[in-house]
Amino acid sequence: MKALKIFAMALLMIFIAQGRTFAEMPEIAADETYFDIFRGVYVLNGNVDVKTNNHGFIARIKADEAQVSVVNQKCWTAGNVNLEHEDIIFGCDRAYIEWATRTAKVIGNVKFKNKNSVAINSDTAIFNWEDKVVDFYGKVTLDGEEFQHVQYNIVEDKILSRDKNFDIPLIVIPDVDGN
Repeated sequence: MKALKIFAMALLMIFIAQGRTFAEMPEIAADETYFDIFRGVYVLNGNVDVKTNNHGFIARIKADEAQVSVVNQKCWTAGNVNLEHEDIIFGCDRAYIEWATRTAKVIGNVKFKNKNSVAINSDTAIFNWEDKVVDFYGKVTLDGEEFQHVQYNIVEDKILSRDKNFDIPLIVIPDVDGN
């Protein structure tokens, strides 16, 4: 009986949080989906496809696997990750998205493309969708030239900086469990 009460309370919190986190409910598809009640996380495996409209930020995330905490407003993805928003596409090995900070951290084989103009490859990147600026780090390739840091403004379709020498920040994707 106690487990049933905990389950009901957890479901209530999720429904309340969803009204606060998304302007619209995301469309979620995957080969396997379930909710891990003990961790408060949706687990998606195989052909993950999530479409969101979060207060005007319309995006689509595809990956081999993902875990989403609606209450904490965070998403972890891994394997053949693609993040699409309007005319931009991020491809990478792993991504971590935080709605509260409006950022997406992407790691490993980062491939960025603005369908209208620029293509940038790097080791890591951080995209801030509030100010529409992306910082690329590591071995960054732009127009056949290598840099350690490139900053790009998506709205203005403008390279803000190109640095051959740069103190590259360590980008860490935290564990889903906070460890």
